[in-house]
Amino acid sequence: MKVVLIHGRSHGGLDPAEVQAAWEEALREGLRVAGLAWPDELEVAFPFYADELDRLVAQIQAPVLGVATRGPAADPKDVALQAELLEELARGQGVTDAEVQAHFGGEAHERGPLNWGWVHAMFRAMDRTPLGGAVLEQFTRDVSLYLNYRTVRRVIDAIVARHLGPGPCVVVGHSLGSVIGYHVLGHAPEDVEVRRFVTVGSPLGLAAVRKRLDAPLRMPGCVQGWFNAKDPRDGVALYPLDDPYFGVDPAITNKLDVENFTDNRHGVIGYLADPTVAGWIHAALR
Repeated sequence: MKVVLIHGRSHGGLDPAEVQAAWEEALREGLRVAGLAWPDELEVAFPFYADELDRLVAQIQAPVLGVATRGPAADPKDVALQAELLEELARGQGVTDAEVQAHFGGEAHERGPLNWGWVHAMFRAMDRTPLGGAVLEQFTRDVSLYLNYRTVRRVIDAIVARHLGPGPCVVVGHSLGSVIGYHVLGHAPEDVEVRRFVTVGSPLGLAAVRKRLDAPLRMPGCVQGWFNAKDPRDGVALYPLDDPYFGVDPAITNKLDVENFTDNRHGVIGYLADPTVAGWIHAALR
């Protein structure tokens, strides 16, 4: 049996083997706490797309929107998506319009997702949250590039897809990796058999993400079951993957009370070390 681990963003320039080893160590810890053993003869695939994503970011010359208060070179559709994402995430973290306005300095009626100064102010206001403005700047940029640019999706999806099938596997996606996993599995060939799709820290429930996916939302045909886990304090995984946020048939099983011990409550290590998450992965690998 094989498990395919799809990482999130912010891994560019790292050693893929070291990142994979950290994932495996966390999963082993989760299994240990659950009283389970590492499956015999388990094959681990770790499609590493981070460097290629960074190359595409540079090629498209996509700015980090919080760096400047004006951005004539930015594509309006990227600004719009990042602003939509930010507004959802800010609401989830309890950031108010008044707090954003304090960083903006303009007239209140100038508020809006296509107002560059307002977007910049939202990043600043999010600095006080566990995720921090700098992390969110790059997270929203990378999500927006993946969803808005077919070329980016094609390149990244191909890196992940080559690790699937033939034969059964379990797919685990974290953060942006869950969005990529959903898209890849939704277009997978018939010889791909996914015993379970496990998503952790997933932003798929965000309206800004959801409405840019293929419609209607559906359970990928190759997936036999889907398990989703989130920490209620995770600022990216704001919503469970169920109605009204991400309703599919058959329904996704959600665990909504993970106690992620990483500083921002979003880190993958804190998810894989959870015994329930590890147990669901283990059960599908038997």
